[in-house]
Amino acid sequence: MKTSDAVIVLCTTPDKASATTLAECAIRSQLAACVNILPGMTSYYLWQDKLECAEECQLILKSNTEHQHALLSLLKQAHPYDVPELLVIPVQHGENEYLSWLHASLA
Repeated sequence: MKTSDAVIVLCTTPDKASATTLAECAIRSQLAACVNILPGMTSYYLWQDKLECAEECQLILKSNTEHQHALLSLLKQAHPYDVPELLVIPVQHGENEYLSWLHASLA
């Protein structure tokens, strides 16, 4: 395992169709090496002072610090929400072969 500049980006979407569209855009543009779509998630949150509950999909996008700003811009531009969840989590360590593959998969 080695220290990494890899990042995980979390992004929720309202449905599988929009999750698939965003995942395909991120992969085709080579801003993410891999995207996992986790359907069937229930989210509770406050929006405009009102408690909301929504069925959503969670995207887990794997990228690196070099591509994260372009990836966030792409997701924000194409996202159906006014204020999408876009959270970046740094990967402190990772398996060498996986990290090599991740970096080779990005533009």
